[in-house]
Formats: sequence, structure tokens, C-alpha cells
Amino acid sequence: MVTATNATTTDLGMPTVVGGPWTREAREYAAADETHQAFVRYFRKAMKIRNWTPWDDLHPAEMAKNGHLLSEDTVTIIQAYLGVEDYVGDYVEDGLHLLNNNRERRNLQLAWGMEELKHAEAWELVLLQSGVRTAEQLREYRDRVGDHKWTMRENHPGLDTPLGVACYAMLQERATYFNYDEMRKRIRQEYGLPEKATPVERQRGAQIGAAGAFKTVATDEIAHHGIFLEIVRIYTRYLPHETLDALLKVFNGFTMPALHILPDASELAAAMQRTLLHTPLKQGRHVNNPALDSMGLKNKRALERAVQEAKMLPPGLGPEHVAISRTGEFVLSMEADPTLANGDPALAEKLPVEEMQAD
Repeated sequence: MVTATNATTTDLGMPTVVGGPWTREAREYAAADETHQAFVRYFRKAMKIRNWTPWDDLHPAEMAKNGHLLSEDTVTIIQAYLGVEDYVGDYVEDGLHLLNNNRERRNLQLAWGMEELKHAEAWELVLLQSGVRTAEQLREYRDRVGDHKWTMRENHPGLDTPLGVACYAMLQERATYFNYDEMRKRIRQEYGLPEKATPVERQRGAQIGAAGAFKTVATDEIAHHGIFLEIVRIYTRYLPHETLDALLKVFNGFTMPALHILPDASELAAAMQRTLLHTPLKQGRHVNNPALDSMGLKNKRALERAVQEAKMLPPGLGPEHVAISRTGEFVLSMEADPTLANGDPALAEKLPVEEMQAD
């Protein structure tokens, strides 16, 4: 931990005056206020920019035309995506119980769940319109998924607190975005299309068939990653040790939700092994490392160091006096820096907007 000051001693030797101290109540209030502002920004974009429905904004005729080109592994994985997305009700229910007294986070849980429910419907439509599953097969599959209940604390360390839920959702949504974008590329390859959108697709603003569905849903997922990332960064400023400790627990024990209770779990595992769509190396390179970088941390070792250093922070200092370096070292300033209280402007540029651009 490093202490820095830009203060100069006057001729009279007057001491630097430091505001504070920050009480626990003041920290929670400030974090809740910033979370509310973040939610408003997120909700506006969800309603005005990303608003879509599976039944009106996808392209079923193109799915039908190209469905015979989809491989069996691709179909198996899409069906598993349908199963995982069908557990959104359990996810929202568990979260609401945990967030009951937190209006800002409760409202986000409800809005997030509304967007997520569209994803299962999109995957059912892709499978049905592509001609690779019948309506009866899909009904039976979804009924079997519903025979099991998923709970947050089942095999997911850190998901026992509101902070843990935000940390897990931040990482899980980044992983889901990566998986869906990889599937988009795979479908385009099976369709005989280039990885990126053709000029015709760009002109009309949508990719072909099932690839377009995955592009639309992936855009939702990276936006979800963005809002939970923003919340984690807010709470890191006001409650650094609790937030960083929860984040480390999530990183150390992270697995995607509900995979082990899917009715076709073994088929999914075999398909993933054959396709190498998602591997531990890809998880680190395309999910964990970008998430840490967006937090302003160089790597997982920096996060581990930050957790230990956060324990030693003076309890009365607020975010305007504290910053974290990329190596996880805390830097303290005796003079208040308002840019720290409002978050690092450089980090604001790291919100994952680049993936949301149409490819």
C-alpha cells in the first residue's frame, strides 16, 4: 500500500484537512445511489435500443432454408442453451429472495429476467424453424428441464450475498456472450458464409437465419455483462474488501449455471469436447482476463493482492482518497481526488461496448 500526497505546507504550517470519515451507512447509500443511476441508463437502452422479440425480429424463413446445414453437434449445443436459459425463472426467484431489501438490485433482477426469458424462446424458434427438432420434442425437453430446480448456492461459491450475485453475473454473462458469439461463427461456417457479416447483411442490419438470432442474443448478453460490471466497480470503490473478496471467490469456483442438471448433460459434454467451442484456456483468455482488465486489474494475481491489501485500508477513508493499481496495490491520497469518487474515467472506456457493434 502506498500513500501519496500533493499537499504543500504553508508558511503557517497549516495541516491538510481531510473530509470524513465515511461510515458504513454512507458507503451503502452512495453505492445504492450510483447503482440506481446505472440501472436507469441500462433500462433506457434496453427499452429504446435493444428491444426485440423472438417472434417478430428474427428470420425463421432463412432458418428453414439453411437448417439442413447445421451439424448434429451444433444442434445438441443449441438445445442445451435452451435448457440453461429455461432456468431463468429459478435464477430470478433466488435473486429476488436475496435482494428483497435492495430496490435498485431488485429492479435490475426483474428487468434482466425479462430480457433473458426471450433467449430460451429464441433457441426454441431456431431449433423448430431449422427443422432439427419437432414441437413435440421441444415440449418434452423443456418439461424434463423443468423437473429440476436450479439454486444459486448449488456448486457456485460466492453466490450467497448480493455482492456475490453481481460478481457471478458479471463473469457468467461475459462467458455466455463468448459462447453465443462462438456459436454464431460456427453457424456461419456451416451455412457457408464468412465469419463477419456480408455487405448485404450489414445493409439490412441483420445476419442470416440462426446466425442472426445468435448475434441478437449475444448483444443482450454483453450488455448484461456491462451493467453487472458497472455495479461491481461501484461497490469496489465503496466496499472494497467485501467486493473484491466476493469476486475472488467467484473466480476461484466459477462454473456456468445448471449444466449438470440438464437432461442431455452427457451429450452436451461430448459435443463441447469435440467442437472445443469453450475450453478452460478460452475461458481465461476471452472471459476472465477481459473482465479483470475492465476492473483495472492486470491478472488474477493482482485481484488476490487487492483482496489482501483491502483488509488494511483505513476504515474512514472514502473512494475519493483510494485507488487500486493494475497490480492490485492500493494507493492512498491525503488530498481528495473527485475523479476517484466518480470512478476512473479510463475504466469507463473499458465497458464492453465494442462487442456490441454489428459484425
